[in-house]
Amino acid sequence: MSEETTLRERRKRETRDRIQAAARKLITERGFEGTTMRGLAREAGVGVGTIALHFSDKTSLLFSTFFDEIGAVSQRAVSTAPRDGSLRAIFLHLLRVMYGYYGEHTLFLRSVVKEALFATGEWRARFDCQLVEVVGQVAELIEARKATGEVRRGASGADVAMVCWALYANGLIDGLNRETFDAEAQVARVAPLLDVVLVGVLAEPSQGGEHG
Repeated sequence: MSEETTLRERRKRETRDRIQAAARKLITERGFEGTTMRGLAREAGVGVGTIALHFSDKTSLLFSTFFDEIGAVSQRAVSTAPRDGSLRAIFLHLLRVMYGYYGEHTLFLRSVVKEALFATGEWRARFDCQLVEVVGQVAELIEARKATGEVRRGASGADVAMVCWALYANGLIDGLNRETFDAEAQVARVAPLLDVVLVGVLAEPSQGGEHG
């Protein structure tokens, strides 16, 4: 790749980042419906046509910003999970990292989640692929615990991971519906439900461990 091509790609990336930053700021301040393409262009210091070169519409801009961020947060949550801790400790760690992200950016993410829940077409497919990847990684963590004797051999890592994702999603929506998204409070609300799931998963139900 030539130096000229590299420079062009870097400038393209910088422009895209600037547009996404403008979208985050305005959507946080005005909401999704109250944010216009003209306002985004003014905030980003670019023309409306420039935005159109990077994003097909406002929804695509919103989803692309969220998709990149939630992907990075999800990978950080999985990669930093305590491999030497209990399965319960791993799940609580995942919840804390994910909910922490929503707690820090609640106003922006309320708009995102509202729109993403009903995404269709290309973005629905992309979100689904992202979910499958993360759930698959969590399933691997669960399967690895069979070798240590912590998890019953008959338990399906994939099924348990999907159930835990459902608990996470329920806690997420509950938190976003509250006046303030308190990450630790949401972890505490989900933890008892997680314990119910683990009763049927662990070879020997834990009597101690972390409790939120």
